[in-house]
Amino acid sequence: MHDPMGLPHELVEHDRVEHYLILAGKAMAISGGLLFMALIAMSLVSIVGRKLGFGSVNGDIELMQAGTAVAATAFLPYCTLLGEHIKVDFFTENMRPALKRPIDALTDLLFGLVCAALVWRTALSVRDIYESQETTTLVGLPLWIPTALLIPGLALMVVSALYRAWAQFQGAKRLPGAKA
Repeated sequence: MHDPMGLPHELVEHDRVEHYLILAGKAMAISGGLLFMALIAMSLVSIVGRKLGFGSVNGDIELMQAGTAVAATAFLPYCTLLGEHIKVDFFTENMRPALKRPIDALTDLLFGLVCAALVWRTALSVRDIYESQETTTLVGLPLWIPTALLIPGLALMVVSALYRAWAQFQGAKRLPGAKA
């Protein structure tokens, strides 16, 4: 684990694709953070309202569950692009870069394929939920909406993982998050 976490990407040279992936990932992460802040505000209003006798926000738990899933998914592409997911690299930590890069590239490729399966299955789930007209109990929020909002984050995560795999297979290519 010699890679520093949170390396400012302005210090690393980027190609055009990486530049736009970082911009999209940052924008999505910021939107996820804003959504989390809105959920916290809603929760605070609900808790304080309940304690002061004004009542709570109707369906606050339902909205919290749906919003948290969407917000958390928004962080995944940027995390993927930086290679900051939790990984067990006990065996590969001290390997030569020439040996470690292909292994990391293969894991990024497999991760991208798994993420692509998540996008596919989530899209099928959206269709099924839409057709069944499933809604939340208290506020009647159609469940297909928050489920569909998971897809952009998951799709960008696929692109980020595949980009990392491609970059790792290129011997001289710098990776996002790598030391300058």
